[in-house]
Amino acid sequence: MKRKGTHKPTVEDAIEISGIEILHPGGFELTKRTAELCGLQAGMHILDVSSGRGTQAVYYAQAFGVNVTGLDISEVMIKTATQRSVDSRTREKVKFVLGDSQALPFEDNTFDAVINECAVGIPDDSQKVLDEMLRVVKPGGAVAIHESTWKKQVSGKNKDEIAERYGTTPLELNEWTSMLEQAGTVDIITEFEQWSKPEMFWKIRKDRNVRSHNQVMSVGEKLTTAVRIFKIYGVAGVMKVFENERFFYRTVLNGTLGYALFKGVKKPLVYPESLNFNTIAYGN
Repeated sequence: MKRKGTHKPTVEDAIEISGIEILHPGGFELTKRTAELCGLQAGMHILDVSSGRGTQAVYYAQAFGVNVTGLDISEVMIKTATQRSVDSRTREKVKFVLGDSQALPFEDNTFDAVINECAVGIPDDSQKVLDEMLRVVKPGGAVAIHESTWKKQVSGKNKDEIAERYGTTPLELNEWTSMLEQAGTVDIITEFEQWSKPEMFWKIRKDRNVRSHNQVMSVGEKLTTAVRIFKIYGVAGVMKVFENERFFYRTVLNGTLGYALFKGVKKPLVYPESLNFNTIAYGN
């Protein structure tokens, strides 16, 4: 069951409200691996779906020389990401546009590669997100996602509770693979165990090395975030966020929830062997 809208703040809500630069599990190590699997090279045109504050988009441009379009549904994120591209002097290679990942505002077969880091499970229709990613990538182009994935068997009720607290929807490994195949992805490569270790979940800070869940936020950052949450959700909201945080950490530490990287390609165009390209080109 997909997560429905709720007035109770989730872990994802708290991260956004904090204003702190929080990455996905695995941090830049996983972002680099994603880019390498997609074969990013200078001159390629890449779409970064749900680009957030623009951290990964700028990284792709700086590290691999690609041209990047970042898309996000939040005007605040677009503004922040655009300023990041200016500050990093990557404005000529990186641009950000407002849009919905479930209805990408691009023509078919536009990009050399399409990547979504940690945001397929947030919208209501994850399948639609994948369908749109495959629609806008060129035939033979790479697509990549990484997402929260169950490591243990969990009942439907418990899955719903965890998703509600987390703010995204984890799926089984075979469910993610099936959805990618349904969207039109072939030659899928999956990396699961190496990114599912608890220590990978703490590699989410750009600004410092975090070695345990207790170090993700400093005491000062927690207080500042609590004040911000209080202004929006009140005391009950602050208590709910801390409760959700503890619940999420237990789920990771006991091996129930993991993280997986998926990379595949859009099925290349196949022409009939009998097709005569000279006839097409010259009308002979």
